[in-house]
Amino acid sequence: MTHRVSRALIGLQLLALLVGTQMPGAWRSGAVQALHAPSWVSSLAHFGLFAGMAMALAARPLAWPAARIVLAALALALLTEGLQFLAIDRHPRWLDVGIDLAGTLAGVGLINMVSLCFARR
Repeated sequence: MTHRVSRALIGLQLLALLVGTQMPGAWRSGAVQALHAPSWVSSLAHFGLFAGMAMALAARPLAWPAARIVLAALALALLTEGLQFLAIDRHPRWLDVGIDLAGTLAGVGLINMVSLCFARR
């Protein structure tokens, strides 16, 4: 993957995250109901987005250190939860920050496991 592709991937994930964060609560509930999805699908989406961004940052060519990725993810998680004060019928939750950080740690861990497996060959 090139620098350009890595940055584009992260940018698309950030855009999806920010659009989802600012979506009014009624729209979010309507989208979940239209998909006939369980209520926790939004949390799973956040976990997946943060894991994807962490993997893109941890993998080459960017190869950020894990501590830098976790700090950036914490800042982003706090920002997106704080922005929910501006969205209609949305409320920030500490649990969501934890879900975001769990996704980040899973993404970094996966990249580290894969790189260790290939390094031993």
